[in-house]
Amino acid sequence: MHVTEQSNARRFTIATARPQDAAALARVHVEGWRAAYGHLLSDHEKWFGAAALERRTRQWTQWLTPGTEASAFGTYRAGYDEAGTPVGFAISGPARDQDPPRNLELASLYIDQDWYGTGMGRGLVLAVIGEAPASVWVTEDNARARRFYEKLGFVADGAAKVEVHLGSLRDIRMVR
Repeated sequence: MHVTEQSNARRFTIATARPQDAAALARVHVEGWRAAYGHLLSDHEKWFGAAALERRTRQWTQWLTPGTEASAFGTYRAGYDEAGTPVGFAISGPARDQDPPRNLELASLYIDQDWYGTGMGRGLVLAVIGEAPASVWVTEDNARARRFYEKLGFVADGAAKVEVHLGSLRDIRMVR
């Protein structure tokens, strides 16, 4: 699947993420976490340093290697700039909640900050879940992400959980 879009004079392509993109997607992932959680997580080296980048590269390699258990989870799409460099990604799959309100979950979405407001985030969401009913977990203190999901029709459904391994961040579930 290749979708090419142009917004604000910036062109990007959305396509199935490729195994050779693992390191670049890991960078997007780590930098996305820094943008979203840098002010909330205290151990910056653990979450945003070299070790985090190595960990995410291994994770992305597993996710994008055909035939691995990790690759079978769901749909992995990347957003590529005009040079073909991954600058965003979205992942969806079966809902992971014990009693899910929707069968489909938007599991992850991150794009480089330079691409905020270009339509890439929306394009990536559409590429992995379309207009289908779905759920997404978002950190309660991440107002930007919550507004973004609201624009896509998601609303908080009252479910919440605390991510103890992330310094007790509180996540809320949004559904549409």
